[in-house]
Amino acid sequence: MTGFSNQSFAARFGTMGDPAEAAFDMVYPKNHALGLNRPPFSMSRMAAPLRYTPDRLTNEMFVECMGIGGDGTLKIKDEKVEALKVWEKVGPVGLFVYDSKKVEWYLALMADWQEALDAHGKPATFPEGKTYRRLHRKHFPTEPTAMPDAT
Repeated sequence: MTGFSNQSFAARFGTMGDPAEAAFDMVYPKNHALGLNRPPFSMSRMAAPLRYTPDRLTNEMFVECMGIGGDGTLKIKDEKVEALKVWEKVGPVGLFVYDSKKVEWYLALMADWQEALDAHGKPATFPEGKTYRRLHRKHFPTEPTAMPDAT
């Protein structure tokens, strides 16, 4: 089976973010869905800060939601990191990372994630040519929290 990050963009686009957003909604039910959720038009000509509108808004911050795979590694596009810096000019931006294998989550401000990426992020490239950095969970800027029991 091909790893998620090695699939074509079209294959990744179909589900990217959904499990992480659902996990965030469970942890923080009082939020507002904000980001673009696969609109029926091409986003390729949009400015990066619009394409990377954070997924959620709370009364404290904008929140981008991402998941990590079985290898425990966050794979975040360089252009997304730069776009989220634009959003930081409007208000605080957090990154919520959901680990579906361990059923736990991480949340820290983008400035903290940036420090971790600068110190430990490994550069890589997606099949369509977009650059990203790989950051293993052992280098995340915060400790994990177990997901609440859904029952």
